Amino acid sequence: MCPGLLDNVTILIPAHNRPERLARLISYYRGTGAKLLIPDSSAKKYSGDIDGDNIIYRHYPDTHMLVKVHDVLGLITTPYVAYCADDDFAVPEGLAAAARFLDMNPDYCIAQGHYLTFTPGRDRRIDFSPRYIRNFDCRIDADNPLDRLSAEKGMYASLLYALTRTSTFKNIYSHCFDDKGELLFRNLFLAEEYFNHAALLEGKYVTLPVFYSARERIKGSATDFTVPSSVIKTSPEYADEYRGFLRALANSIVSATGITFEEAIEKAEIVSRAPVDTPSILFKRRVNSILAKSRWLRWASNLSEWRYHQKGLKAVKGMDSYPCHIITPQIEKIISCVNSTKME
Repeated sequence: MCPGLLDNVTILIPAHNRPERLARLISYYRGTGAKLLIPDSSAKKYSGDIDGDNIIYRHYPDTHMLVKVHDVLGLITTPYVAYCADDDFAVPEGLAAAARFLDMNPDYCIAQGHYLTFTPGRDRRIDFSPRYIRNFDCRIDADNPLDRLSAEKGMYASLLYALTRTSTFKNIYSHCFDDKGELLFRNLFLAEEYFNHAALLEGKYVTLPVFYSARERIKGSATDFTVPSSVIKTSPEYADEYRGFLRALANSIVSATGITFEEAIEKAEIVSRAPVDTPSILFKRRVNSILAKSRWLRWASNLSEWRYHQKGLKAVKGMDSYPCHIITPQIEKIISCVNSTKME
């Protein structure tokens, strides 16, 4: 790997109670030139090797993700920043390709590539499957911020882990807090949705035909216990949480367009209520969720998942940016990091 490949990129790792995965990620990025910024909300302070000028570690025990991220924004000094969850691998070559694109296209503020999901198995075997295949060529390039926001409807790929201009990233999170510095909402699904909306208000977006990230599938992660955003938006008991989310999004809309706050609230509610997928896809997702929760019907859930996996493999076969069928240097390095790290 070329030294200094990512000297213009900060990788923000919001670590939480996975020290073994944080260790493998730190090892993975050594020699790339990337700056690692690690706000760690784990109960116990990380005791691994964090020496080096390119690593900044801050311990925020039991602190909400948005709060700890907001607290370290001033430490980002590179032109670009990207989230990387502690159980993922944002591929250095993919990040570098996104940075080159943004260098040459100042009207774009966010870029990413193609994703894989990986699942460690027995005998050091790791299975890779394609992710977000319905959006592998997505580009949102309208000049008007509200038009870009409307174009997001039906876009399944999240923007949360894309490479983002640092100025954009900082501006996005400035709108999540009130005048007293209090967080406006806390739900993690809403946080991801907010980022998707706010990023498109800031500028244009592109998906590049490059292998960008591998995301580990882990059962029992925080999202398994997080209240779905659909419940937040429709249940009276979460009305304050939803109002806080709408307020944050309205703040972003006002910043990007200059319309009044009252108009922005109306726009925010319309956008947040819009279905993110077609009725048939939403129906399939609900059915699969029900099957997965039933001990007696789990076989049907596993069969459905296998069929989706096979469909995805067929759809991306031959695409270098989805290296599911072959061992590339990028895949080889991920496999090596996963297999060399002892999991608790």
